[in-house]
Amino acid sequence: MRSLRGLIVLAMVAGVLAGCGSAAPPGASPRPRTHAPQPAGTAPSARSPAPPSTAPVAPAPAWSTTTRTTAPSHAGYLTGISAGQHAAFDRVVFRFSGGIPGYTVGYVNGVLSDPKGDLVALPGQAFLRVVFHPSSGYQSYSGPSSLTPVFPTLLQVRAAGDFESYLSFGVGLSQRVGFSVFTLARPYRVVIDVAHASLPPFPGIWDITTWTQFWETQVAFNAGHQPWRGNPRMVVQAWAAGNMPNAVVSQAGPDTFKVTSSAPGQQAVITGTRPVPVGMAQLWVITKISS
Repeated sequence: MRSLRGLIVLAMVAGVLAGCGSAAPPGASPRPRTHAPQPAGTAPSARSPAPPSTAPVAPAPAWSTTTRTTAPSHAGYLTGISAGQHAAFDRVVFRFSGGIPGYTVGYVNGVLSDPKGDLVALPGQAFLRVVFHPSSGYQSYSGPSSLTPVFPTLLQVRAAGDFESYLSFGVGLSQRVGFSVFTLARPYRVVIDVAHASLPPFPGIWDITTWTQFWETQVAFNAGHQPWRGNPRMVVQAWAAGNMPNAVVSQAGPDTFKVTSSAPGQQAVITGTRPVPVGMAQLWVITKISS
């Protein structure tokens, strides 16, 4: 009997212990779990912030060379234009009051002014046309008509028209690259990012020897300065004036010139090229000098 009573007591104790570990009864609030493991890929809690990222800022959406268009919605009045250089891309920002207008951003062979249709002079070898509608800057924008940062890709932004609620700009780029367009609010902004270009070594060896110098000279040329840089013979004459005074320049080929000095035995052969054969500023530079 004592053995039987002992077995019964042990069974009752086991039942009580099993009840303590069972699930809550129906209708009862579940007990909160503490220190639950966080699945991989979820955001960290506010009490354990993630360390700041050192990766370069990436634009959104992804890079592409296709034209981007949005339908007109709100009328936007231009209030400012700014540009910035980042680790892997350059950025231009158009700021508006009233709302974000519809836009079209795409590559063209040349940017034409609205409404006259004249070619807008831009540096570079690729050109974006940017049109906002409905939009205007007639009474809201008091800044300059052009912005010339000469970044690795973004060289210049220039006004191309403000006519019948269509606000147009041309963007000169060092090369045709992928770009992205997105909008921001407070204030209203349309942001265009262009990827950094990978250019070959600059071919010039005299006077203009880097791409940066070349783009800056293109901007000056478009503004009416140093028009001789577009004429190969005049470029060779400028070289001769500093190296072989009183020399005679004669053309020996399409891009080759012979420079002969009045002094016996002094002669040079100059070869050159146009690094950018598009746009209004097709400058000619010297690439080889042999004597």
